[in-house]
Amino acid sequence: MNTSYVESNENIYHYFHQQWDNFPHPVMLIHKDRTILARNKTAQEIGILTGGRCCEIGGKNSHKGCQANQALEEKAAKHCVGYREDLGRVWDKYWVPLSGREDIFLHFNIDITEHASERLFMSE
Repeated sequence: MNTSYVESNENIYHYFHQQWDNFPHPVMLIHKDRTILARNKTAQEIGILTGGRCCEIGGKNSHKGCQANQALEEKAAKHCVGYREDLGRVWDKYWVPLSGREDIFLHFNIDITEHASERLFMSE
């Protein structure tokens, strides 16, 4: 990704941090090529790196059901709830394209295991 692209998006990064840094779950601002452009404090604390690629986080199974492409193509937020057998957790997952941009989206997962119905504790 070229330097001018990153510099031209400083306002987006500023507002991302202003909005999401105190959110209690990891949130990432991601380019369509899967480069992590920004991450909130929670994501930083668990080791998610700016400049890395989201598709390289976790195992291959952790990206099963990714809806990033759909969200960008349809210019609409995507959402699903799914059980991760390898972690024994239920995740509420979101992909949200930025309004007015075709190349950037937000992605976050919220661990809802303690609130989930028993029926969600089955493999997808």
